[in-house]
Amino acid sequence: MRRAQKFALLPLRHRFVLGKGMVSDDTDHSVFVAQALIRSRGDVAKFRSVLAWRLRLWLLCLPAGIGWATLRGIVRLWFGIANSGVYSAGNGPSMRSAIIGASFASDAAARRAHVAASTRLTHTDPKALAGALAIAEVAARITAGTWTTKPSIEELIGVLRAVSEDHDWQTSVKQIRNVCSADDPVAGGRKFFGSKNGVSGYVLHSVPFALVVWFHHFGDYRATIESVTQAGGDVDTIAAIAGALAGATAKVEGIPANWTNDLADWPHSTVYLRELSCGLTDDAASVSTHFSPWLFPRGVLFTVIVLLHGVRRLLPPY
Repeated sequence: MRRAQKFALLPLRHRFVLGKGMVSDDTDHSVFVAQALIRSRGDVAKFRSVLAWRLRLWLLCLPAGIGWATLRGIVRLWFGIANSGVYSAGNGPSMRSAIIGASFASDAAARRAHVAASTRLTHTDPKALAGALAIAEVAARITAGTWTTKPSIEELIGVLRAVSEDHDWQTSVKQIRNVCSADDPVAGGRKFFGSKNGVSGYVLHSVPFALVVWFHHFGDYRATIESVTQAGGDVDTIAAIAGALAGATAKVEGIPANWTNDLADWPHSTVYLRELSCGLTDDAASVSTHFSPWLFPRGVLFTVIVLLHGVRRLLPPY
C-alpha cells in the first residue's frame, strides 16, 4: 500500500492539528477567485488584476505545497511580466474554475473569458485551459439546474468534447467515457489515470479522474472525497476539483457536519466562506473582499505544521 493511501484513514475526519482541520492553498485560491469576482462584477480585466494581486500577496505567506508552475507564474507577476503564465499543463487553473462556472452559469461567453483569464495568469498550455474549462462547464450546468439528477454519460461527454479541440484533450475525453462505462469506474480511473505514486497533478490525469469520481458518486459528497483520498498522488487539489463539483451537486447539507464543524482556521473560516458565497449571489450583501493581513502569520503556522507532519511520517511507527 502506498504511503499516500496509508495515511488517508477512513472514515475521513480532521487530524491536521489536535483533531481539527485547516484549509489548504486550494481553498485560498477559491477565496481569491470569489473576491475578484465580487470586486469585478463581470469586468474581465479587473477580475484578472484583482486575482493577480491576491496571488502576489499570497506567495509572501509561504504557502505549503504550491505548484511549480504556479510559483513561477506568480514570481513573473511580481516582476511585472504581462504574460505571466508559464507553459505548463498543471491542474492549478482547474482547481480555481468551478466557482467561475457557478458564478456565470447562464453566460457562456463570460464564463469562458474569466476561466481563460484565471488560467493564463499561471499556465499557458492549452491542456491546462481545457481542463479548467471542463470543470467550469460542468459546474455551470449543476448550478443552472440542468443536472439536478445524474446526466447520461453521453451528455457529460458532449459537454467535455466541446470545451477544446486540443488533440490530447479529445483523447482524454474518450478515456473518460470508457472508464465511466466500466463496472468499477473509480478503480478503473485509478488504474488508467494514475500510477504507482497515485494520480498526478498533470491536468489530463487529475481532471479526468476528478470527473470520473464525481460522476460515479453523483450527489454523494463523502464518497467522492474519500475515493479521491484512496487514490493517492495530488490528493488535495484533485479533492478540491472533485469536491467543488460534488458540493455543487449535494449542496451544503450534503457535506458531513463534522467536516465543517471541526474546521478551525482563520481568516478563511467557515463563517467567512459562507459570507463570501452570499456576496457572490447578492450584490447588496456586505462582505470583506480585502486580502487579510492575518494570512501572513497563518501561512507560516500552516507551513510549520505541514513540515512537522512530514517529519512524523519519517519516524516509526510507519
